[in-house]
Amino acid sequence: MRLSPIIRAVPMLFLLGLVGCQQPRSANQNKSVPLNEQVEQLASVIAGTKYLKNKCNRSDLPGDAVIEKVANKVAKQRGWNPSDYTALPQRSDAIYQSLTRDSTPEQTKCSSFNSLLAPFTNELRTEG
Repeated sequence: MRLSPIIRAVPMLFLLGLVGCQQPRSANQNKSVPLNEQVEQLASVIAGTKYLKNKCNRSDLPGDAVIEKVANKVAKQRGWNPSDYTALPQRSDAIYQSLTRDSTPEQTKCSSFNSLLAPFTNELRTEG
């Protein structure tokens, strides 16, 4: 049985949105996360946020440059090095394209992403 891209992306978004973004900085910095997982987590958050903005009519979200800037800020707060993320733009675009092609009903995707990405989108609104 092949899982749709949104089903594969939801656990990553859930993990980042509910666990990673809500822990104190010291807890995030003490965990060693492999570079490819850092890129995957950030790419998922960026793609999900862009999906909310473009497909779910979230006009309160800023432009792509601010989304990426805040994602890099979150990475730095975790003790990660965003200068190592050369694959991030391509990976976030690939995830975004998968989300747009996924056959899950739009309302389901929008509702899930609104809930899962709330900590990040709240931070975006304060930054933007």
